[in-house]
Amino acid sequence: MRLELGTIESDYQRWYQSYLRHLKYKDVSGNTLEVYTRILGRLQGFIADQNNARMMRDMNREFFLDFIEHTEENSKNRYFSKKTKQLYVSVLKSFFTYIGDNNDELYSYENEFRIAPKGVNKGKKVKYLTDEEVKRIIDHLDGMKDTRGAYYDYIYALGVKLMLFGGLRISEVLGMRLGDITVSDLRDENGNRDIYEVHLPYTKSGQEQTALVKIVDIADELSYFRQRLEGDALIFMNHKNTSPIHRSNYYVGVKNIMAKAGVNKKGLHIYRHTCAMQLYRKSRDILVTKEKLRHSDIQTTMIYAQAEKSDVAKAMR
Repeated sequence: MRLELGTIESDYQRWYQSYLRHLKYKDVSGNTLEVYTRILGRLQGFIADQNNARMMRDMNREFFLDFIEHTEENSKNRYFSKKTKQLYVSVLKSFFTYIGDNNDELYSYENEFRIAPKGVNKGKKVKYLTDEEVKRIIDHLDGMKDTRGAYYDYIYALGVKLMLFGGLRISEVLGMRLGDITVSDLRDENGNRDIYEVHLPYTKSGQEQTALVKIVDIADELSYFRQRLEGDALIFMNHKNTSPIHRSNYYVGVKNIMAKAGVNKKGLHIYRHTCAMQLYRKSRDILVTKEKLRHSDIQTTMIYAQAEKSDVAKAMR
């Protein structure tokens, strides 16, 4: 079979039907067939909703991890166990191995599945932005607002800053309402209330939580939306205010912003990682970092307790 004949949706459907025939020929159990059908059906829906992969060969490691993360965040409990994540990887690997073994071009997805689901710690170093990269991205975001003041410029600026300075997950950002951000009673050494409290009714743990972000970091963006929106409206809506902004579209927009800022990195979770790394480097307090990220297990936070080469050099000097 040809790997690609038309759109990614039609090609995926063609390979999906072929794989189902393959499974039935192998006489797999009804339970196994149901699991494979459910997971691959969800992938079909994800493909239809996203704008990143336009062809079958565009589906890479990041795409598959984004799919698993997206499905987890939209599940009933907003959480997948390690076993569930491993099941998703196993089903995807089986399906795309079948495609690799049966397409005429001998196109292989083998390298794309040398992955471990999130939650399976293999000691891999955390990816995050350097201080210079952060400055370039923030300068670019602020420059966009200064030159045009367009609605989506503020949408991207507020979302990125909430992830970067507040440590929020993208699912928490996109579900935020105007009333979720309030001035905290916490005061600085001069008695000034300088912190916003961000109420998070829906989090990965399934519990309501509160995140903190400095007022100065998002004051401009929040002022823009408070002038534009009424009451407790959802913030991250399309320009016509008819539907929420989809995570995959937001991913593409942020990816383009990072490229224009000259930052050769991608992903949305990298901003939360960066928030954690910056806080730990400044405070050297793992408990403070744990509280900032709202982790239930300190072992999860320990991945950020890493020393940079510059830190080692500074200590040696």
